[in-house]
Amino acid sequence: MNPAMSLKHGPLFIALLLSLPGCAHRAAEVRPDTRTTSHCAQAPLLQRYARSGMVEALSEDRVRLSVLADVHGQDCGTPDCYFTRVQAVFHFAGGDACHVEEVEVSTEDGGCGQEAPHVAPRLETFVPHGASDLADPTLAQLVLRTRQGDRALVVLPRNLFYFTDVKEGAPLHTTLPTGEEDETECCWGASIAEANFREEPATE
Repeated sequence: MNPAMSLKHGPLFIALLLSLPGCAHRAAEVRPDTRTTSHCAQAPLLQRYARSGMVEALSEDRVRLSVLADVHGQDCGTPDCYFTRVQAVFHFAGGDACHVEEVEVSTEDGGCGQEAPHVAPRLETFVPHGASDLADPTLAQLVLRTRQGDRALVVLPRNLFYFTDVKEGAPLHTTLPTGEEDETECCWGASIAEANFREEPATE
């Protein structure tokens, strides 16, 4: 193909692609506008994640949190090659506050030289349980659950915990198990290794 013709018809091809049903929407989902800002992306609860490059604003009322949960209870707190990639898109109600309406959570397991066929990421909608205004500086945690209640995500200022196979009425532990005999079997989640966070600036 003539390079000059490719350059000449390039804008026309892009315009045609974006005019197709759903194409423009998917492009916006994958590549957020770098000019977009959202005060919710710098909410107190998300500040540590934002400093580590895990938070990006997709629009004024949507923020994406992308993390690698590679510390599990059965690992005794030591990250190994097994991980769960978690991407959570927060949908906010708008306005000065950052009230979470719902969160689209995509999860994908990997690592440890898995030879099983690739499984597409799992996409589910989580809804908040309890306080959900991320702009509130006193918010100590954000608890999210699927509508079926079988999975959960708890976001803390210092880390988060992703839970699978949640049992009804069972507590969501935001620590790692210690091995004590009286510890409950459920529910323990996967969290982010400290090495994935950037060092925080020293305070005088």
